[in-house]
Amino acid sequence: MRTVRFSCTLAALAALAAGCGGQATPSEEAVAWTNQVCGALAGFTRAATTSPHVDRADPLAAVQELDRYLGATSDALQRSLSELDSVGPSPVDGGDAYVGRLEEALRGIRTGFDSARTQLAAVDVSDPAQLATAVPVALAPLQELRNLPAPTEGTQTSEGLGAASERAENCREVRSAAAG
Repeated sequence: MRTVRFSCTLAALAALAAGCGGQATPSEEAVAWTNQVCGALAGFTRAATTSPHVDRADPLAAVQELDRYLGATSDALQRSLSELDSVGPSPVDGGDAYVGRLEEALRGIRTGFDSARTQLAAVDVSDPAQLATAVPVALAPLQELRNLPAPTEGTQTSEGLGAASERAENCREVRSAAAG
């Protein structure tokens, strides 16, 4: 089994964290709010960029490690959603819509993770033929995450959001983690 990577998803989240990169000077309130939003992504970004260590020689351990990874990443994703719920109303035009798109994208990712975990739980690791076919099928929903609509759609209309994200430390950290 190959290492599972979610670079497309993380690239989309990093682009979302980048905002639109506008030139306006944002208010401190806008920077603080945007910093909170990006901070909500930090745990999920770290979890998703930490690849599982899959031992191809031990099918049971491999499936267990994939399940552990998906569970830990899904838990971090849920914490991100909870933190996004607490950021409050946006002081930046377009910010509330931005968070709504981000939450929708994260819920879609969580659905993919949950589906993969359910299917992995049904894999009979003692049957090499089933293992060879069932694991790729179980992980297929994760590949479909690439088809999620870009959560950045529409953020280009918010110059203030982009400018605030450029100044927000957590946004820089999320972009750096997702790029690494």
